[in-house]
Amino acid sequence: MFGKKLRERERQSVMTLYPPQILHDLNSHHIFLDTGVFITASKSESFVDFLVKLKNDANCSLTTIPSVVFEFTNGSESLEKYNARTESLNSLVDSVNPVTFLNNIQDFYVVMAKINDQNKSYTDFLLAACLYNYRRSKIALLTTDLKAFPSFYPRTHVVTVEQDRTKAIINLAIYKFDGKGYASAAERALRENKSE
Repeated sequence: MFGKKLRERERQSVMTLYPPQILHDLNSHHIFLDTGVFITASKSESFVDFLVKLKNDANCSLTTIPSVVFEFTNGSESLEKYNARTESLNSLVDSVNPVTFLNNIQDFYVVMAKINDQNKSYTDFLLAACLYNYRRSKIALLTTDLKAFPSFYPRTHVVTVEQDRTKAIINLAIYKFDGKGYASAAERALRENKSE
């Protein structure tokens, strides 16, 4: 009995902190989730509650991409572990975007190759491409990679999570796409490309 009360008290002290206006600011957005989001969710019930709040209270749609599914399930030691990870991921997302638009955004490839060449992550590239491709929609990215994206992906909010079991503090951020910033960066990158 005492152990149960102690665990309940410990659980109550573990929390996810976010700015109160985030639910208003992200109202009706489609939010892409990176691998770190699912890892954090697997270690923090309060963070899962936050994601559910985004879906229910802010009417957000949560989505991801196949390479994130691969990264999150990679290393599963058994079929049961793989199925558990897949089930937990599927319980959070509304869809997995197949990322079939890549042939339509060649300019984006060139710009990212010039500006974000220090980041070699294909998954980060695909998530950035999703925000670029759907830029005319209400779209955002929730990620643990706080330095993975160039400046035309401004950080709009920070979410701080204390993990239940490890008590580790994890910061996640919401990023959006800035069309004007991209246009400026693209102009410079494409001009440099022509002069080579």
